[in-house]
Amino acid sequence: MMRRIATLLACLIATPTLAQAPWSTDFTNPRAADGDLVLPMPCGGAMAFRPVETPAGPGALDDRPVTLGTTDPAGGVAEFARREAVAGAFTQEGRDGALYWIGKYEVTRDQYAAVMEPRCPTASAAGRLPAATLSWFDAVAFTQRYTTWLLRNAAARLPQADGTPAFVRLPTEEEWEYAARGGAAVAELDFLGRAFPMPEGTSRYAWFQGPRSAAGRAQPIGMLEPNPLGLHDILGNVGEFVLEPFHAVRVGRMHGQAGGVVVKGGDFRTPEAALRSSLRIEIPPYDTADGQPTRLPTVGFRVVLAATVSTSLRRVEALNRAFEAESRATGTEAENARRQIAALREGADPRLRQGLDRLEAGMMAAERQRLEQERAGIRAQLEGAAVLARAAGQSQRRMDGIQPLLSGADVVQSSPEMRRQWATALEQLRVERELALDGYARIVADLGRSADRATLTTEAGVVAREAETRGVPELRPYLDVASRHAADSRDRGLPPRDRLREEVLAAARAAGGPPSAAAPQPEQPRPVAVTPQAPPQPQQPPGPPPVAVLPPPAPPDPPPQAESSSAGSRASQPQPRPPATPPRLPGYSPGISVKPPIQRGW
Repeated sequence: MMRRIATLLACLIATPTLAQAPWSTDFTNPRAADGDLVLPMPCGGAMAFRPVETPAGPGALDDRPVTLGTTDPAGGVAEFARREAVAGAFTQEGRDGALYWIGKYEVTRDQYAAVMEPRCPTASAAGRLPAATLSWFDAVAFTQRYTTWLLRNAAARLPQADGTPAFVRLPTEEEWEYAARGGAAVAELDFLGRAFPMPEGTSRYAWFQGPRSAAGRAQPIGMLEPNPLGLHDILGNVGEFVLEPFHAVRVGRMHGQAGGVVVKGGDFRTPEAALRSSLRIEIPPYDTADGQPTRLPTVGFRVVLAATVSTSLRRVEALNRAFEAESRATGTEAENARRQIAALREGADPRLRQGLDRLEAGMMAAERQRLEQERAGIRAQLEGAAVLARAAGQSQRRMDGIQPLLSGADVVQSSPEMRRQWATALEQLRVERELALDGYARIVADLGRSADRATLTTEAGVVAREAETRGVPELRPYLDVASRHAADSRDRGLPPRDRLREEVLAAARAAGGPPSAAAPQPEQPRPVAVTPQAPPQPQQPPGPPPVAVLPPPAPPDPPPQAESSSAGSRASQPQPRPPATPPRLPGYSPGISVKPPIQRGW
């Protein structure tokens, strides 16, 4: 009997009360936005997640290579740049490609208590502060308990990968930094920048050291603007645990020794100039003074939704097929080298066979890296060709706006000087259009020599998904025509200039978009100012109306450049918002202390 009572009490302690009124969104998702995934929590709480897309090819082993860290040598063994990869486990209805889900905010005090404490908290302003003074082990325990609760109480609401529901864990360092930089929602130049674009200034996006920002204490979640993926407080406020142990960085890769706990992103004591996406520090997992887990008031965490890799037998078979295809080197020289290795392996002693196995494994890794670099180059060329095709279409639209002026159909009267200016502008735009087409043709011809039709189609799809994520879906028609022209040129050369031009302009018409403002609008004439010889008398009948004359066209824009990343950067910049006072919470004042006494043990 006593054992049954003890078991019942243990269950009650392990899982907080479920039946409680839902918390206000002020405490769970104060900056609700389209695309949020909101999952329930014990005690009436909730947690919001944001999707992080990882555009890549369609293969089972395709992932998204990314450069993390900083190229500044001062980053040293902690932050120097290295090549990594990310891949999501889930898909989203209506979207191509994979994604993962990451917490929109840092886990709050109330959310932590709802999962970990025996009694339900009452949602409050103070409870909206990020949970801190926790150890890495506390954060991992939270993810385990929250997963168990979700699978028991809300499994149908979890994202699924191949029919398997998600589980909660800490983000990997790659997942965290990829999301912090803005992922595929920003252009490459912005992704590689020190921090994600902050057009309204750092103080509108991150809490950092100083009286004009955090003023020495953590702040409630969701008070500032999000990064391009909709994530709040990803830099500053409190540092955030990640899943893996710390590794030092060698040039191009991680060092082999695994160390302590990694904390990312900086906190409310970090100077503004030191905030950066690559910031990572190592803290010891245990306090050497008393052997208890290390807990700091400046460190908290956010979580991700993940899935197992081998979700089903079908999935495992697809991965193995992809690996077998990838392991077969595609280059002639590599294939010859593999044949020679296979010949040497026959009849060789065990030590020599081991050496040959290591040699072949290294060659396969080098071939994989070469293929990834080739694919990245193909994607960059396709985007450059699409940008030039779009520039040709924009020049044509401006020409279409000027041509009626020269015909005189919509103009009552125009001077010879105006007509000469319009003719000059029309010729300049024609030259710009042809220059853009020349650059486009060179790129697609080069692509045709370096890639086959299947590769071009696949990589064009990846670039199109990237463009959609950055908010420029109108690039897709240009990418389609560029990949088709490149593939056709491989078989039979580029089409004649007239047909090439017409097909590019057809893509421009399919892409649509507003007409350029550079072309004068005939339907909005301005009257010419006329100085009368004598003031008009009211009793006189009105004279003839003033002559309607259009102003000369504005000088055409300078020729567009082929740098696709710059175009993408401009497209991905969020529009500045007018400064606003952060929303006040019921019962909240900036004077709330967020430095609870350091707790030891569990």
